[in-house]
Amino acid sequence: MTGCKGHSCSRLLLGLVFILQFLWSCEKELDLNLPVEPSKLVVEGWIENGKTAEVLLSHTAPYFSAIDSNSLQDFAETHAKVTLVYNTDNEILTLKPNQAYFPPFVYQSVDMKGETGGIYSLEVVLAGDTVTATTTIPEPVSLDSVWFAPDSGLDSQGRIWIRFTDDGQKENYYRVLYKRKGKDSQYVSTSISTFSDVLFNGETVELGFLRGISSMIALEDVNYFESGDTVSLKFCAVDKVQFEFWKVYQNEVLSSANPLSTSNNQLRSNISGGLGIWSGYGASYYLIYAR
Repeated sequence: MTGCKGHSCSRLLLGLVFILQFLWSCEKELDLNLPVEPSKLVVEGWIENGKTAEVLLSHTAPYFSAIDSNSLQDFAETHAKVTLVYNTDNEILTLKPNQAYFPPFVYQSVDMKGETGGIYSLEVVLAGDTVTATTTIPEPVSLDSVWFAPDSGLDSQGRIWIRFTDDGQKENYYRVLYKRKGKDSQYVSTSISTFSDVLFNGETVELGFLRGISSMIALEDVNYFESGDTVSLKFCAVDKVQFEFWKVYQNEVLSSANPLSTSNNQLRSNISGGLGIWSGYGASYYLIYAR
């Protein structure tokens, strides 16, 4: 490649200056009237074997709106009629205050609890609009063992490990959540929480998990479990629809930590008429004393 010299280089620089001056002279303020999308109802609900259903309702926020701990409560929905349907039975869920969640309101069933293999439908009616969803509760999968182990080079910080044998007769999907005694008010998904058995179908595997994000408002730098923690681990079998939703959500959370990353992924919701996810968990619980 030949470089510019003498007068030819000077002319190039003068030309660039002229172009920049021309562009500056043409610059004017643009008044962008971006369309405002109508607010949509967002559903995050779940039901699991042996437990009542819980549903959180909120509304989408405008893209350029300021979001903080105060404004979040304004997007909560507390005036909907939420109905749970199983076979020929149905129950209208009761709205209850619950400080474990933010905003601190949850719609909850009282009499109806999840059964393994059951198909559960959800209907939300609000201001004449109806949102519906259906989910299933898969057969729970038992873990062979669970334990805490420090990471290499660390004395008291590490991961929660699990060992289990996958059923090789079918495709399986899993989700892992945890709650630390005295530290977490609700179950939180681990850092890599949602996965399938595509890489270990029918095998016995050992997997280690770090903590996930427990709050989008107060982010933490350290994501290890620590010696002295008492951890309740919730190991869930989920269906393919839930797997696809949480897998994309998980990827979005991970990519958001990289300022250079972009994404065109779209959450594959099972909510008709709104956004979010209605989950059925085949759940099993384990208690770990991190030592």
